[in-house]
Amino acid sequence: MTRTLSPRPASGKEFGLSLVEVMVTLAIGMIVTLGILGVVGLNQQNLRITESLSESQENARMAFELMARDIRQARDTSCGPIASSKVTSLGAQDAGAGTWWGSWVPIRGFARNTASNAVAFGSAQSARVSDTEALQLQGTSDLALIKNFESTSKVILKTSDHTLAVNDIVVMCDLENASLHRVTAVSGSAVSFAPPIVISSADNPQFQIARRTAVTWYIGNNARQGENGRSLYRTRHTRNGVLTEEILPGVAEINLQYLLKGGAKADAATASAFNDAALDTITAVELNLTTESTHANVAADTSTENGLVGSDGRLRRNHSYVIALRNTL
Repeated sequence: MTRTLSPRPASGKEFGLSLVEVMVTLAIGMIVTLGILGVVGLNQQNLRITESLSESQENARMAFELMARDIRQARDTSCGPIASSKVTSLGAQDAGAGTWWGSWVPIRGFARNTASNAVAFGSAQSARVSDTEALQLQGTSDLALIKNFESTSKVILKTSDHTLAVNDIVVMCDLENASLHRVTAVSGSAVSFAPPIVISSADNPQFQIARRTAVTWYIGNNARQGENGRSLYRTRHTRNGVLTEEILPGVAEINLQYLLKGGAKADAATASAFNDAALDTITAVELNLTTESTHANVAADTSTENGLVGSDGRLRRNHSYVIALRNTL
């Protein structure tokens, strides 16, 4: 019987990886993996920062555009510049006396701890955040020309194609005076109102009528603490009552200054105490907005020294605009 023997390695040893080689390979693999994860994490962080900056810029732009519309038309009676002292407010019989929308105060700033009749301080949703400023504005829109007066409480417009409706607050004016009225009835081009007209002559062909606008801008609680808990709010008076709206999240602060004739400036604390004569000297509003990202932990640096990063890692940005009033006396 013949037996065949298996060949053996020439060296007498079997081939394979040593423990040292395996450990070195694992170490290199871990280093490469950690490097890839670091790059991915950095890219994600940069993406969050970019998205937050874009969100901040867009929120500031939208806030500016919406507020600028109301600021520019503030003090507009539709008859040109008229001194505030020559605009008659609603009377007690019209449930407007003493309200923020029943008296003609076209521009009023409220300092951080100055209360406003339009919205109260508080922690409830849509309540004004304490230690924040607010801005009240009044103007007009939807002008209609008056053909003639049927009586001191009823006018005939030059067209029936208008948007006035019952319970609208309107401003009626000539070139020197104006007064607030509530629309009580509308039938085609005929519009009835109260209280009766008392300014100038009922036969004055310069009379015009326009819907009064009244808004208050402020920083309110949005009840979403995960999104910083603050939003830009607007309270406005409509024919159906006072309507409060959340406009934009992520707006954390409003700071106001008022540019006066001659180049002087006044802050919100001064503007809240302006008398009629001082109100008429405002030529522009300097609007400073502070926005915060609605997402937390966007920035790793939580230092608030430069004011650009909030205590919870939210990006903060300051935006400043100067908005000129169209109706300067």
